[in-house]
Amino acid sequence: MGRSFTPSDVSGRAKVGDSLKLTTFLFLGVFQKPSISAHPGPLVQQGQNVTLRCHSLVMFDKFILHHENSTGHFQRRGEMLTGGYAPADFSIGPMTLASAGTYRCYGSLRRSPYEWSAPSDPVDIMITGLSKKPSLSAQRGPMVRSGENVTLVCSSESAFDQFHLLREGVNLGRHLAGGQSPRRALQAEFPLGPGTPAHSGVYRCYGSFTCSPYSWSNSSDPLFLSVTGEQPLPGPCFVVPVQTLCCPTLCHPEACSHSRQLHLLLRLSVAFIYTSIFLAVLPSCHWCSPTIISLKEGSTVSSDTG
Repeated sequence: MGRSFTPSDVSGRAKVGDSLKLTTFLFLGVFQKPSISAHPGPLVQQGQNVTLRCHSLVMFDKFILHHENSTGHFQRRGEMLTGGYAPADFSIGPMTLASAGTYRCYGSLRRSPYEWSAPSDPVDIMITGLSKKPSLSAQRGPMVRSGENVTLVCSSESAFDQFHLLREGVNLGRHLAGGQSPRRALQAEFPLGPGTPAHSGVYRCYGSFTCSPYSWSNSSDPLFLSVTGEQPLPGPCFVVPVQTLCCPTLCHPEACSHSRQLHLLLRLSVAFIYTSIFLAVLPSCHWCSPTIISLKEGSTVSSDTG
């Protein structure tokens, strides 16, 4: 059973003279919630546009878009008829601080206009570029070996009280400013843990103020992080041919020692087998025995030189 609200609860304000809607309840959650997404993304430069797309597997005839800003004001931003076959695209912009905030969408059917779906998951639209960019660096440098701890540091001379880290456009979370750099810049550390190839990528950070959560600074310059190399694996190497039984860069040192011993034993065994065969064949080898020539008395030996 869906929850019921008056239109003034949902839209934030009602039109003058619209007495029918003021006495009619909306039932929310009657249908499965739709989805909402931001294109090209949820971070929008001041003055640019963003498109919010509402879509659902349910063939809704109409989508309704609602907006909640930093003051908690909740209002209807628009509605769009789709005929049940297409998503609804809502264009927001040019982007201002008033346009930033949290957006949700609802779906409804023409035959039951006061029965709405559950709200979509929220999408937060941030306006960027209203303050100077911070700096982003890696404590161990932008190239680290696999297994080494990776910590990124975002800092700024502006009085930001929180910083946000993103990788390839994906928000990795925010940290409160917790210290100062040697140049007395406010900074926040983002520990990523032991480095793996999955940590490689392009990182950026932003600064913001708690009192204005939807307003972010310009983006820092990109940081290209590369995690290289692998930890040595214990255990012997079984690589053929025999000459490559051990790869010193990949084997455990103890395993390499055992492999060298095995290599020596194999060579000695091969030499012993060849020697035994040679000694066994030698007595019966007529072509390798010395030639014995009996000369009768008075006989001559002639040799053809031609």
